[in-house]
Amino acid sequence: MGGDFAPDDILKGVIQESRNFNINLVLAGNEEIIRDSASRNNLDISNIEILNCLNEVAMDDHASDVIKHKKDSSIYLGTQLAAKKEGSAFLSAGNTGAVMACSLFNMRKIEGIMRPAIAVVIPLANSKFILIDAGANVEVKPIFLKQFALMGKIYSQNILGIENPKIGLLNVGTEEKKGSEILVEAFKLLRETDINFIGNVEGRDIFEGSTDVVVCDGFVGNVLLKSIEGIAKLFFGEIKSILTYNLITKLAASILKGRFKAMKKKFDYEEHGGALLLGVDGISIISHGSSKAKAISSAIRVAYENLKIDVVGKIKSEINKV
Repeated sequence: MGGDFAPDDILKGVIQESRNFNINLVLAGNEEIIRDSASRNNLDISNIEILNCLNEVAMDDHASDVIKHKKDSSIYLGTQLAAKKEGSAFLSAGNTGAVMACSLFNMRKIEGIMRPAIAVVIPLANSKFILIDAGANVEVKPIFLKQFALMGKIYSQNILGIENPKIGLLNVGTEEKKGSEILVEAFKLLRETDINFIGNVEGRDIFEGSTDVVVCDGFVGNVLLKSIEGIAKLFFGEIKSILTYNLITKLAASILKGRFKAMKKKFDYEEHGGALLLGVDGISIISHGSSKAKAISSAIRVAYENLKIDVVGKIKSEINKV
């Protein structure tokens, strides 16, 4: 029920991806609204289970209020169901805070993990990197950043296929003593940890492919993520304006159409689906609030891949070692 285009585009994305994988799908939400949407869009949901939920979570609802007063909502009941059923995953394009709170409440934290963190895959020209944390923890302790690095390492190894990922601590300078006391202490912890820690990295460095995992607190990470989205939108808008300026530029655009489509696809968030909440004892995918069908379809694929590689089990194993 969450997201700017729910439930129509949610259903379209679900139907689209259900053809690609042998998975059981459950739609958590108002059954009457779901069936009406399916009927209007000529979608066959006869083989999909519906978990009827009497309440909805608004985008401005406070996370703690959802836990206290909206236990009959789709986000609460959906995360609860995913926590109970082995080999399950939950995804939503709704209220991010509510998704995090309900996932943490129902799935619980992995033993040893102090704070879950949001991991996002960011595409570059010829590579990708993991940004962690992208919004779950505004305030952190040095030990949290160490654990983010460990989880980011596992995610990079298994999702991006990088055997020994380079891990950088996002800071205002590369020197060891730069930044706040928290960052200085985190630097020491990361240097002593059995990871490929390359030290502090600045904002400009990460776009040159200097690191495979960028570690930061959720405030900085979310600002960085939203800035990337905004700059990408501005950039593609400027390109479109230039290429449609006159007949000659339109002709040039038609010649380069294939290359521009490939570039747009590479940097399109809908191709990457959603962000994974790492550190909870289950798979919880947080999709963009403006997700359309393609993004939901991609998010289901992300959930499936993470279940297949057992990213939760690998994090448990790594945390036990340290």
